[in-house]
Amino acid sequence: MSILTKDTWKIIKFNQKNAFVFELLFRLVTMTLYLLLLNKGLLFALRMAGYSYLTAANIGYFLVKPWTILITAALTFIGILILTLETGCLLTLFEGAYYSRKLKLGEILAGGFIKLAHEIRRKNWRLGLLILADYGLVNLYLIYQMLTHVKPLNFVISEILNKPVGKMSLAILLMLLLAIVIPGVYTFHACMVEQKSFRDGYFRSLWLLRRRIFKVVILLTIYYAVTVVGLWLVYSFCVLIAAVGVTLFTDNSLALAILPAACDRIELVLIFLTSIFFTVGNWGALSVQYFSFTSNFAKRSKSSDYSGSRYGDRKLAALFMAAAAAFSLFSIFGVVRNGSAITTDMLSMIQITAHRGSSREAPENTMAAMAKAVDDLADFVEIDVQETKDGVVVLGHDISLKRVTGINRTVSSYTFEELRHLDVGKWFSADYEGERIPSLEETMEFCKGRININIEIKDLGSRSELPDKVRELIEKYQMKEQCVVTSVRLSYLSRIKELDPDIRTGYIISAAYGDYYSSDAIDFISLRSSFVSERLVESAHKKGKAVHAWTVNNKSEMERMKMLGVDNIITDYPVLAREIVYRQAATESLLEYLRLVLK
Repeated sequence: MSILTKDTWKIIKFNQKNAFVFELLFRLVTMTLYLLLLNKGLLFALRMAGYSYLTAANIGYFLVKPWTILITAALTFIGILILTLETGCLLTLFEGAYYSRKLKLGEILAGGFIKLAHEIRRKNWRLGLLILADYGLVNLYLIYQMLTHVKPLNFVISEILNKPVGKMSLAILLMLLLAIVIPGVYTFHACMVEQKSFRDGYFRSLWLLRRRIFKVVILLTIYYAVTVVGLWLVYSFCVLIAAVGVTLFTDNSLALAILPAACDRIELVLIFLTSIFFTVGNWGALSVQYFSFTSNFAKRSKSSDYSGSRYGDRKLAALFMAAAAAFSLFSIFGVVRNGSAITTDMLSMIQITAHRGSSREAPENTMAAMAKAVDDLADFVEIDVQETKDGVVVLGHDISLKRVTGINRTVSSYTFEELRHLDVGKWFSADYEGERIPSLEETMEFCKGRININIEIKDLGSRSELPDKVRELIEKYQMKEQCVVTSVRLSYLSRIKELDPDIRTGYIISAAYGDYYSSDAIDFISLRSSFVSERLVESAHKKGKAVHAWTVNNKSEMERMKMLGVDNIITDYPVLAREIVYRQAATESLLEYLRLVLK
């Protein structure tokens, strides 16, 4: 066992730089591309199923829809191709390392494509399924960590684990994976290196494992456990540093809002990096074992040669790396700037919306309130929009300007240029004297890539062009994934949906009567919190609609909304709301912060 461990470390260390650089680039490119496809596929499947949101109540119905099954099958097939290509690349790398050859990035990639092409020509489709099962088993812990962070899957996993039948089913599934994957751990090498069929490769693996199976299982388990422990040690250290920084440089009111968000990002980055270590370590260890157990074959074989000018050219490798880095950065930048269905509130924890901006700390519906909402780590900023006399869409809640300017005139009686001379900050505080009414365009320019926007269209009559102008601005700034549109007038929302069904809409209602959440014109309901009940949330979720509760300003009501499982809390106190959403109990000290995020 010690010899295999030393050899594994030696083969990984031999070409470690190219191995990890290649894996990092490969994962960035393929994961970014796959997430983009997943995003589009999810949106299409939801639309075909007639749902707007996935919830614990409707996910079962969604998964059995014909289009969902078809898209899931297509995405699974693409995923298997990517994993098979990655497997081929790493086997190429370790095959070269076994013969003391350091392969360039272009050679590694070329070897992977050649191996993938061979398996496709031989119709070794079962090898792809085994690779999928192997990756699932190797990354089982990381997959569990990811699933427990994604709503509604986290609720589904929680429900499964809380029931004996669920636990038994997962245990049986794990045993099946072990029973299939462990006997076939060398099938990948037998098929891709020895060019065997899947059936012959699987039996080859069984033959190699005879009398060694316990030794191999124990060895791989130790490697796995060491990596998981290492992950948690690094995570705990990062959390400790983050917690100390938060307590030293922020006040208590903001600390609990910042720390969980920071720790979530730390964990996601570590999961990504740990997955790379798992994959490289797994294939490195299996390669060492395979070549050690097949020493006779190794002696009379030659390492595959990918060093010709076609594959080994440095310019080609440099071009590949540059293109990969550019593609990944561009795609990630696009997701950050424009949002994604996967990263929005459709699949996340309870979202926090700053009502009219952080309106308790800055004048409502102003740029100062928007900036404060970003500082307060709100997920959304809620704004109200109206039209000026010359048709410019501007922010403003009241029809009259008397409350915020002292002038008893309507917004629509001014041109935009005239409005710009009015002071809407002095009434709030002398610190904000000179604050102006912003246009919706200014607000969108500021919020793009920083915070999502809930745009409430004020009711200006059935003939108003305001809904069309709001829709056009959302499309102009490419902010469909960062904006939702709400209104008390359902016809406004219907008009927007007819012209662009991808824009998410919410129906604002003060009270709850009837089956108002079934309309195809809306994706969620925005309801006064006092009318939110458990039955209402469950009914809306079954229809695929989310529930936003307003205006939730005290701790007890925030706790109630959290308990009922609403999807979004609209509040004047976003920092307090985030504290309530994340905490299990009152948290004041550094120790309590650590307990919360390490839970």
